[in-house]
Amino acid sequence: MPEAGTSGSVQLLEADPDLGRGLDPRRIREVSQRLFVRAIDAPRGPWAPGRTLSHGSQPIGLLVLDGLLVREATVGDHPCAELLGPGDLLRAWDDRDTEILLPRTVEWTALTHSRLAIIDQALAVRAAQWPEIFAALVERAARRAERLVVMQAIAHLTRVDDRLLALLWCLAERWGRVVPGGVVVNLRLPHRTLAGMVGARRPSVTTALGQLIARNEIERRPDGGWLLRGDPPEPRTSLPADQPGETTPATLRFAR
Repeated sequence: MPEAGTSGSVQLLEADPDLGRGLDPRRIREVSQRLFVRAIDAPRGPWAPGRTLSHGSQPIGLLVLDGLLVREATVGDHPCAELLGPGDLLRAWDDRDTEILLPRTVEWTALTHSRLAIIDQALAVRAAQWPEIFAALVERAARRAERLVVMQAIAHLTRVDDRLLALLWCLAERWGRVVPGGVVVNLRLPHRTLAGMVGARRPSVTTALGQLIARNEIERRPDGGWLLRGDPPEPRTSLPADQPGETTPATLRFAR
């Protein structure tokens, strides 16, 4: 598995300007001149930071500056995938102080050449005078946790085609752009990755994508991305005939 390679240092707010949105212009200029971070490159393919992170100060996390990464956690023979992109905070190494009781494996893959900033203790000391930056990083971590809850809810939808349609619209919130005829999600995601993201098997995902295309709800673009047609799906509740006024998770489906 390729290791991450060092790519020198980068100016934090130049690489990720949104981190400074809580600062006034004078303080942004001050930070820009003084706050540099080490960066690493993750080549496309299976990835692990390896020995690169052992040099320098103790890492706290990694901030994705550019590219797309997939984290795949497997319990038994059931993988679960998470897509990460610019602005996301992650930890890509084992916590040696944590006792692992449930066997699982975690693998990382860079879908594109990616660049990450090392958020370490040395940076924390230097950035202490600008608490707005760490507030922004905490907000990033909270947003990632929120997305994971949404992804868990999507994986509980009964039909695989419903899960995939919900997933694509969820991805459109972050990576989509409006075009004539719908919303483009310009992400080239393997069927294996989509399967891990919706809790299904790869053959079922291939079949479900075909169903969505046949219903003209999505369209595969020549560049590998997706065009989402119409409006986002709206949930509807169907009630069991013998239980009027009550709902169960199994009866929640997308309106067509």
